[in-house]
Amino acid sequence: MKKRFWASAVIIVSSLFLTACGSKEYLKDVKAEKYVTLGNYMGIEASVQKMEVPAGAVDSYIEENFLAPKAEKVPVTGRSVQEGDVVNIDFVGYQDGVAFDGGTGTDFDLTIGSGRFIDGFESGLIGANEGDQVSLDLSFPDPYTPNPDLAGAPVVFEVTVNSISENKMPALTDELVKQLSAEGYNVGTCQTASELKEWVNSLYEQSAQSTYDNQLETALASAVMDNSTFKELPEEMVERFVGSVENSMNARAASVGMTLAQYMQLYQGLDEAGYRAAFQENGERMAKQYMMYQAIADKEGLAPTEEEISKEASALMTLYGYASEEELAKSVDMEAFKEDLMRKKVVAFLIENGNIQTTATTID
Repeated sequence: MKKRFWASAVIIVSSLFLTACGSKEYLKDVKAEKYVTLGNYMGIEASVQKMEVPAGAVDSYIEENFLAPKAEKVPVTGRSVQEGDVVNIDFVGYQDGVAFDGGTGTDFDLTIGSGRFIDGFESGLIGANEGDQVSLDLSFPDPYTPNPDLAGAPVVFEVTVNSISENKMPALTDELVKQLSAEGYNVGTCQTASELKEWVNSLYEQSAQSTYDNQLETALASAVMDNSTFKELPEEMVERFVGSVENSMNARAASVGMTLAQYMQLYQGLDEAGYRAAFQENGERMAKQYMMYQAIADKEGLAPTEEEISKEASALMTLYGYASEEELAKSVDMEAFKEDLMRKKVVAFLIENGNIQTTATTID
């Protein structure tokens, strides 16, 4: 089942960067109390899971990202294909007895278990020997985005196993870590095997903490919003948040080489009308949430100070390599930046005055 949409915290960073010109309306331009009547926001109950790094996750990450790319193929003789082997194959796919476009390959290296081919293809080669010809009666999944004409279609693949190899991965050594660093692999500042393991573990912990923080904020914000009543918000403010949602999704699509429409169809199952409606819904909710935060900030005296703003701006300058606040202001929407700093202070206040129950669970 596809996840329907996104928590607002996911969109926060992208919403800070300038993406369009024109008139916008910010929280500084309105009185929050005119648009929201707060209900109870003290002692809010929330139950949130805190992820723990499972045993073996660090080693698996290192193996997949650093050792596997350095693996050498070693020919296998005297046995049949097993899970994890690399088989060199020729293949032709037939639909109703006719070879279909994109279904033919020669001298193709396929790792069994990689999931590169449709269900049943790779598993169907397990047990075959070098030189065997294997006939695979399969069906394409439905839907099948790469070629909708093949969605659900029954096909036959005729496969010849040319050779069988094993991937022999190198040992994780200090020398290998230095080599990876020199070749441009992202190993942070690590120079030893032990440093790399500690660094990867910290990545898992940071991800777990970020997920926990987002889920906790979502739970608290939802509870406070349910306790509050809202009047219709300024149209320009809502449009700004809707634009932030769209910008975030555009950035995600671009990061995987897709158009927005392709990304939303594949990952969310939404056509253009569907994702436009979802953008609007999420933008409106974000606008209400920030208006609610502002009302709490006004009531509790949680507006960011100039010192806090300057400190956060310096951190952002360091993170993105800006030489000055003037340079930062050319790319970053400073009013949205200040609003987000206010959000952080209000969320910290809600957590401090809330009734939070945390349970531990293992990262999948």
